[in-house]
Order: sequence, then structure tokens, then C-alpha cells
Amino acid sequence: MRLFRGAVDTIKRVYRYEKTTGMDVGALQGVMLIFAVVLFLIDIENFRLGKYVIGIVTLVVGIVSVTAVFVIRRFQKVVLVCRIAVFLFLLLAAAILYAGANDGFSLLWYLLLPVITLVPLGMPFGAPVCIGFGLWIMAFFWTPLADILRYDYPRDYRVFYPIFYWGFCLMVVAMDIFYKNYQIRQQQNEENLENEVQEAVAGTKNLMIHSVTAISQLIDAKDRYTREHSQRVAEYSRLIADYMKGGHATGEELELIYRSGLLHDIGKIAVPDAVLNKPERLTDEEYEVMKKHTVWGREILSGLEFLPQADLGATYHHERYDGSGYPYGMHGEELPEMVRIISAADALDAMNSNRCYRKHCDRDYIIGEFRKGAGKQFDAGVAHAVVALIDGIRDEERRDKSKEK
Repeated sequence: MRLFRGAVDTIKRVYRYEKTTGMDVGALQGVMLIFAVVLFLIDIENFRLGKYVIGIVTLVVGIVSVTAVFVIRRFQKVVLVCRIAVFLFLLLAAAILYAGANDGFSLLWYLLLPVITLVPLGMPFGAPVCIGFGLWIMAFFWTPLADILRYDYPRDYRVFYPIFYWGFCLMVVAMDIFYKNYQIRQQQNEENLENEVQEAVAGTKNLMIHSVTAISQLIDAKDRYTREHSQRVAEYSRLIADYMKGGHATGEELELIYRSGLLHDIGKIAVPDAVLNKPERLTDEEYEVMKKHTVWGREILSGLEFLPQADLGATYHHERYDGSGYPYGMHGEELPEMVRIISAADALDAMNSNRCYRKHCDRDYIIGEFRKGAGKQFDAGVAHAVVALIDGIRDEERRDKSKEK
């Protein structure tokens, strides 16, 4: 019973598979071409024996089969061509059956019907054709309908032809199910493998994100005046990038700029603590050492394949739009958009945070600095986005206060 249920489940699975995958157009064209060649060979014998009526019918079906091959290739009208071809095929079968072409020999070719229908067309299309033809043959060979046939088929021929036909059908169906089930399992294995790879990639990505976060926390822990600075810069960068894309930035784009923002100050790991945590104003020599954190950041991050473009933020976040920044004095569109955004986010957090030499700036001052620096320190588009985001936050706070009242 279990074996029977397994067989039924397999047949159902193959049937659904063939219904969704459709017809094998290449195999169908090959079968139809071979069928046409066989018909032309039979036709030579028909005309040689003076059987012109069946010869003409066979010739027409052969020509239609060849034409169908090119129609499928040119116009991709697969279903329509198959219906026409099957109709003509069965029409020819009726003529051959009635006339007993070549003393019944021509009808033997129809034992191949399961091959030319089930294999390229699949069970959803081929099974009804094969079953219908088999029942039709049984009706004319095993019932009194045999009396209306022009040709008197031998008794053994009439008895065994349907048996051989159904046996051949079952064999072709079994082979087709076995092969298609193998294809299904291969496809499932490939999908499972792909899922495993995606899970592994996702796991690696999560590990990478945790590692990046840990590194950013290590950077911020080294500088007691900028706790969680990298985290805030990353968040600001993501907000600005999404605003500039009209809220349609992809997750990958936002993740890329977020990671780069987290690591923009990684070069500070190489800055001596005495310089990094000095409460007084830095000397010129100390300031030159501090500026080198951009170059050191590039050296640390460049070449890391699992952190693409992360070195850009670390290297260029102190460059300015007008070219007055460091370390290379790049300007304008020479700077990647991601860098222009991170640079603005870095300045925003610097103004909005308490430092050893001053308290955080109010929002009006910050907005004024970004408007004043647009096209100079900052990309004008990025500066506009920062101002719009700050205004949006302020408007939202006002609405919340009005609701409380």
C-alpha cells in the first residue's frame, strides 16, 4: 500500500512539474522532423504501389510537420501547432486504419505515438492523446466496428496491436516519470544547495556586521570624547542617503553606507592616546599626526573583500567639497557620493555632540552652518538633505507637543 501511494505521489509530482515547466520545444521540433522523414519514406512506397489517396494524405501531413517545425521556431506558437499536428496525425491514422495501408504495416508506426507525444509534450498534453488513440483502436479492433473497415486485418493483428500499444504506452510513461522525477530531485537538490549557500552567506554577513560593530565600538572606546560617535555617524549617513533617494534606496545601498560610516574613524586606532585624548588644543605637530588617521584607515580597510568600499569613508571623510580638506585635497564630484554623505554626517555629529572644548550646538546654528557650507565644505544636495531632516524632526516634535496640550 505504501509503495502504491509512493507511486501515485510520484506521478502527481511529475504531472505538476510538466504542467508548470511546459513543453520541451527543442525535443518537439526534433520529433516532428523525424516523423516527417518517416512519412516521406512511407510515401515513396505508397506511390510505388499505386496507393495515391493514402499517399497524398501522408504527403500533406509530412509537409505540415516540416512546416510546423519552422513555425514553432519563428513564431513560438507551440500549443496551436501541437493541436493542429495532433489533429492531422490522427486524421492520417484514421485513413491508414480504414484503408489498411501497406497491409497494416503503416499502422505499426503509430506504436510510437507515446514517444512523440508524452516525451516532448508532457503528460498534461500527451496523455489524453495517447489514451484517446488507444481507446479508438480498441473500439475498431475489439468491437463490431471492425466490420466497417475497408481492410480485413488478421485476427492476431487485431488482438495484439492494442495490447502492444498499451504496453508501449506504459513503458514510455514509466521512463518519462523516472527521468522527470530525476530532474525534479536534481532541481530540488540545487535549490537546497542554493538555500544553504544563501544561509551561509547570510551568516557570514551577520558575523561581518557584528565584527564591524565591535570594531566601531573599539574605536569609540579609545577616544573618551567621542563615545558612540561612529554609531551615530553611520545612522545619520543612512538617513541622509535614504532621504536623497526619495526613500527608495535599496537595502544593499543603505547597508554599504552604514558599514562605511561605522568604520570611518578606524584609523584612530593608530593615533597615540596622548594625542587622541588630549583635552587642550593640539599643537601643529600633533594635528598632523591626527590627520594621518585617514591614511591609516585606508591602509587598514583597503583590500578587504567582505567590506567593499569601506575604505572610502575612512580615507576621504575629511575632504571638503571645495577641495580645502585633507588628506588629498579632492573636491566636487571627484569625491564619491557616499563620502560626501559621511563627511556631512561626521560634521553633523561633531556639532551636535559635547566636546572637551565646547558644548553641543543648537539646531538653528547647525542648520545655519550647513546652509553656509553648501557648495563649500559640503555638497549642496547633501547639505539640503541634512537641513530638511533636521527641520522634519523639529516639525514632528512641535506636532507632538501640540497634541500633548
